[in-house]
Amino acid sequence: MAHDGPPHDGAPHRLTPAYQTACRDARGLHRPSTQPLCVQPWAHRAPDSHGLSGHAWQVVRWAMGLTMSLMLTAVGAHAAHTLMRLPAREIRAKIIGKVITDDTHWSHHFRPNGTVDSIVLSQLRQGTWKITGDTLCLTLKMRREPSTECYEVWLRKDQVEYRQHGFTVMEGFVRKEWR
Repeated sequence: MAHDGPPHDGAPHRLTPAYQTACRDARGLHRPSTQPLCVQPWAHRAPDSHGLSGHAWQVVRWAMGLTMSLMLTAVGAHAAHTLMRLPAREIRAKIIGKVITDDTHWSHHFRPNGTVDSIVLSQLRQGTWKITGDTLCLTLKMRREPSTECYEVWLRKDQVEYRQHGFTVMEGFVRKEWR
């Protein structure tokens, strides 16, 4: 059977004169915060007097890309310059005699006499510390056998990171000894 009307009888076809007239008339009648049904989204509109031209969109995209790249560069540069690896003498000056802790789960109490008290989830482990090169080495008794781990110490204000092989192993804060 041949059908002479528009496809889907309830919705006028784009090319019919009734649809074109309704769209033309609807542009001036809708509220500013709404969009009439016949108006295509920005991505599908052809450049006309009601939207930005293709060149204007290129300028907008370029400006947004430049802004984003500058922001990411600034954030990356700031993060890279504020976190510094401590050499041996600064580890001794800024860490020894203090407590490194995450304020919740663990803490390392570095005593000037070379001992360390490590408290992890309320369990006390005692051991020793020493500085080897520019790393801080902790020897703690773990299930009857001592275990030694060496860390690079990175500092940003009071924030500390222990790193091994370029990866952050623990993050915490420098606190004054309270004993």
